[in-house]
Amino acid sequence: MWTESVDLHCHSWHSDGLWAPSEMAQRAFDSGVRVWALTDHDTNSGWKEAQEACDKLGIRFVPGVEITCEVGLKSETHEPTSWHLLAYFPDGASSEFTSWLMELSEARVPRMKLMLKALKEHGHDIALEDVEKNAEGSLGRPHLARAMVECGIVESVDEAFTKWIGDGCPAFRERPLPSILEAVGAVQQAGGITSLAHPKYYGISMEVLVPELLRLGVDCIEAVHNSHADSYRWELMQQGMPITVGGDSHGTERRPSPGKMAVPIKHLHACFRP
Repeated sequence: MWTESVDLHCHSWHSDGLWAPSEMAQRAFDSGVRVWALTDHDTNSGWKEAQEACDKLGIRFVPGVEITCEVGLKSETHEPTSWHLLAYFPDGASSEFTSWLMELSEARVPRMKLMLKALKEHGHDIALEDVEKNAEGSLGRPHLARAMVECGIVESVDEAFTKWIGDGCPAFRERPLPSILEAVGAVQQAGGITSLAHPKYYGISMEVLVPELLRLGVDCIEAVHNSHADSYRWELMQQGMPITVGGDSHGTERRPSPGKMAVPIKHLHACFRP
């Protein structure tokens, strides 16, 4: 049996999404989603609002977060700068995990200052406050890109990434990241469940990737992601790991709402089945 009522990967304006958690919860509900997770990057600051919205709508909310980690394995196709680990807490996260997560989020500010300094050296002066006003929680490059558009430096967010702040561009700067193993340990200690987000992106063959994830203690793999072809999704489902499903909606025109992601219930991790 298949379902489209589960979506476990979504972003709000607490990271790089465009809308509030309550708006994304409403969009999920309107799309037929009944088990929904908010997974902002490196922050849980949107959980309270999301939970309250889901309670009113009568849908099940799964607190989640997308943790930015070091690259786990060398890519066979390109050079990604990070891997993303989805973490879920069906029973809520501990205060210790929240503190650990806050340290990750705070590390984004020094990195942002370095990027602003690099832009200034190229003649583009942007105040940190102009970037922060675009962010409700975790500060990231999309917020800087929007500030660059507002300041007239570029005409679009895409141009900001392509010319200035994308990986390897003049104003790009690295930031300290946890390893996948470290992140898995923090999540498991807090009673959470982990899933590798959008595995196709990393350019690793399944024969290499899946054994490595099992070695690291990752619980699931996000086989059903909006960027994955049906053939890739199906092949990944046959690898023996429980899976998660994610539309990865940011509220943008390309994918404005969560949901409409078909997944076989038997392959879903048991905690997320409708």
